[in-house]
Amino acid sequence: MEKLKQIENYLDGNMSNPEKDNFEKSLSIDKELADELNFHKELNEAILDDATENFRRALKNVVEPRSFRIKPGNRSLISALKIPLAASVLILIGLSLYNIFIHQDSSELFTNFYEPYSTDISTRSIERSRDNIQLSYYLYQEGDFQTSFEILKNYISSNFDDQTAHFYLGLNALELCYYDQAINELALVEQDTISPFALHARWYLAMTYLKTGNTEYAQILLQRLIEEENMYSADAKKILKKIKV
Repeated sequence: MEKLKQIENYLDGNMSNPEKDNFEKSLSIDKELADELNFHKELNEAILDDATENFRRALKNVVEPRSFRIKPGNRSLISALKIPLAASVLILIGLSLYNIFIHQDSSELFTNFYEPYSTDISTRSIERSRDNIQLSYYLYQEGDFQTSFEILKNYISSNFDDQTAHFYLGLNALELCYYDQAINELALVEQDTISPFALHARWYLAMTYLKTGNTEYAQILLQRLIEEENMYSADAKKILKKIKV
């Protein structure tokens, strides 16, 4: 029962950063827990697919065109307009509910597909370099996002052209729920065509838009990732299929 509760909280994004880190460490050593998490992910995706299809069918029934004729003897146009007026109201309600549904779904999709960027920085290399910037990348890897964020923020104030620093600052901001800053930093790197982190920034920028419910911008970036045929294309295609109207 406790495992199930942890899985639900993880998928719903209801864990604090320390809780999330501990849970993900448990996944790496507990195969049964990892299998159960994957099962619930697949189950949630199947449920969402069915819910989306049923909602679309219901909305289609509401907006299905019908002809309305005024019968002789009617006192006024009001009675003749009651049905199309009611249909219009239902359309507006349906579209509003669909918009809410998409935003809620996008947050869950973020939880299902998001993973922190994988780095390969060892403590030995940090000790050799004694470089605060390398240390900040290592701290991100270890989950100390706040300290990494502060180091990078101070560094960038006098080294604005360092795209790697902007990338990691954006990643830390995303983990700390500083979404506006995450978007600014990642967009800066994503638009730099010669940056080795441009592709990764595009993916994490799409993830940030997904987390904040901005599915329109997320779809644009995801479509680019699909067309470019890269390491993120398969997941981008899965996400796009679920959020595209």
